Amino acid sequence: MPPNVAPLATDAARDALAFLIAAGCDVPVDASPRRWLEPVAAPAIAIAASPDAPIPAAAPPATARPAPPARDPAAPHPALACADVPALLALLGRFPAARQHPPLLYHGNLDARVWVLIDRPDLDAGHRETIDRMIAAIDLDWSHAALVSRLAFPTPGDSEPTPDLLARFTPVLERLAVLAPPSHVLALGQVAAEMAGSTARLASSRGTWFDWAGARLLPSIHPRTMASSKDLKAQAFAHLKLFKAATG
Repeated sequence: MPPNVAPLATDAARDALAFLIAAGCDVPVDASPRRWLEPVAAPAIAIAASPDAPIPAAAPPATARPAPPARDPAAPHPALACADVPALLALLGRFPAARQHPPLLYHGNLDARVWVLIDRPDLDAGHRETIDRMIAAIDLDWSHAALVSRLAFPTPGDSEPTPDLLARFTPVLERLAVLAPPSHVLALGQVAAEMAGSTARLASSRGTWFDWAGARLLPSIHPRTMASSKDLKAQAFAHLKLFKAATG
């Protein structure tokens, strides 16, 4: 590390390492930059001290370690080959992020066909408690609904999910919707609502029904966004009443 750069704090280093693991990084590189594409010159041959001594052979030129083969983006996502939900969960267990957190694709009863869709497992327990209270307000609990995550793992440092990360995990959610199809989906937050298209992500689309995966999807507001806003809380309660009317 250069002398003018302060060392990372323990928590920051842990978050950075968790991000690299979640991103699939598994090959270390040198601390100093290196021009990998430049040809490596062969070392000079040493001259023997005695004219009768054999001349040693030159060492072979150093070569860079080949990078692991990249996954073909056109290849089918492995989630498409999962025949049932347990197979889908087993697949998630092989993702690099599973080394840090167990996959949390869903919680509750998928057979009820009522989903509360969120963007990712939340590291703030208070947000989960708020979601519990929200569904209780419309006479639901997790024996009659399922809490489903678009991403099966928390994001590093609880940051917003990147488009690349969403692209890796979205086929998993789409396969879950085939294996255990919902009839109604309450999408909390923009990233969850986006499953029904970019229009569903807009704030103006909250409380408007969309079609997705053979289900009716209602965009609403995640507790993370509501914070202390009375207006947003009132909007979310209005959405809950619409959802209850459709599912009751």
